[in-house]
Amino acid sequence: LTLGERSAGYLSRLPGKNVIVNNNMPLYATLVSNHTGYSDPIKIDGEDVLIDADAYLPVGVWSGAVLTGGKGHKIDVNPENMKILAEAMVSKMKGQMTTAQSHVDHAVDIVEREGAKLDDRKETLTASFDDLLGQDALGKIMTFTSQYELVRDEIEKINPVGVKALDALQRIRSTPVISDIFDFISTHSFLGAFSLLMDLPLLVGDTLMKLDNLILQVNALKKQAIPKLFQGIDNEFFDDGMVAELKAHYKIIDENKEVVTHQIVTFGTQVTYVSTELEKADKLLTATQQMERVAAPPATSDFTLQKSKALQDGMGKKQKLLDDNFRKFRDAATSSLDPLITSLGSTLNQLNSTVGEAYTIVKAVRSGLDYVKVPFTDIDDNMRAGLDAFIEFAEPYQVMVESLIQATRSLRGGGLSAVLEAYRPYIDTALFEGTQFQNVIALNKVSVNIYESAKMVFEDIKYQLSDNKAVAVEALDKLADKVVINLAILLDQLKRGSIEV
Repeated sequence: LTLGERSAGYLSRLPGKNVIVNNNMPLYATLVSNHTGYSDPIKIDGEDVLIDADAYLPVGVWSGAVLTGGKGHKIDVNPENMKILAEAMVSKMKGQMTTAQSHVDHAVDIVEREGAKLDDRKETLTASFDDLLGQDALGKIMTFTSQYELVRDEIEKINPVGVKALDALQRIRSTPVISDIFDFISTHSFLGAFSLLMDLPLLVGDTLMKLDNLILQVNALKKQAIPKLFQGIDNEFFDDGMVAELKAHYKIIDENKEVVTHQIVTFGTQVTYVSTELEKADKLLTATQQMERVAAPPATSDFTLQKSKALQDGMGKKQKLLDDNFRKFRDAATSSLDPLITSLGSTLNQLNSTVGEAYTIVKAVRSGLDYVKVPFTDIDDNMRAGLDAFIEFAEPYQVMVESLIQATRSLRGGGLSAVLEAYRPYIDTALFEGTQFQNVIALNKVSVNIYESAKMVFEDIKYQLSDNKAVAVEALDKLADKVVINLAILLDQLKRGSIEV
């Protein structure tokens, strides 16, 4: 599901087990890719960055299932399962750590190289706003001219069909031979069809007028609300003090990520050692019935991470500025669009109801015409044709109108606010579009994705190895615990060195 669909509550409609994947790359260039799930790597400052939805999923080493943070069925700690863990450390974990290491190196290099030029902006958010709103069904109509014109044409198509049906009913009413047949239809009901069909062009016109007003307001919003996002975010967003703190902070991150990478690679080596020793002991037991105690793996360094005294409150005032700007933008967007969306939804409901009632009466009249045959004339055939055209058109027309009603309903009552909130990561990164800081945000985000996944995998490894009395396995359990602790520290430092996306 897209972020917009999730914000509209569609997740509850999916059967079975649902796993929320938070490893998206919130750049407008990847908006479609993140939602379809797969794409070629994007380039950030010349470096390939994977954005596949499943590129860094936290998959259990033994279960092969996506980890959700819960406690699953515990495995038997035997030579075969230790071998699986050893192979996973080499085949997947080592590669992911190398990738994260490369991305953090790149981010550190940008901060060090660009300094105060991090936020030399080149573009604005206005063009990207269409892409954002366009993720919703009604949004496509509001932002894309071709979609808007298509919907406009579809709404208007009922007019000529309604006119033909009205003409057919008037002929029936004015033809005594035929009108006598319709004694089973009440005069009130029959006359009601005239009123309904005469109201149709007015309702269609009202619907189109409200749709036009909505489009005009969206265009006005780009000029009025989007600038609110940029208030205070200019080329002085990073003053000298902030640049100095960023450099100091990323220097610590640079050193700590090397420690964590080495720690995880070393853990893989130690798992391989224990796996091999367990296998030897198992073979000895099979051959001689003698049990051999497997010793703990060789001792290693303590893998202690440095604390960063810089950016203690993360981006602090800068993050608050982004939060305040987004709130003003969201409030301006919802206050201007909500009433128009509600009004359009109400008129669409009226249009749908009118077409439905007219359809019921016209269908009843058409059934009565099956009993009518006026000799020496085709007047009855012409009446049937006019009514048939309306009956055939009305059902798919109602489906189309109901889909528009559903689209407006999803954005009403806080729906638009929820959609904007869901896509906020894209809005925040777009504020720095064309700047070097956007690259830092992106590289930081993908590194966080990888480390978050690794942390969940190691939490599962620790759980699987815990409460085991074997000295070697108990030692691995403690080592896995230290990896989890260090990953949490590194993740906190990475998040402090960027805005929240």
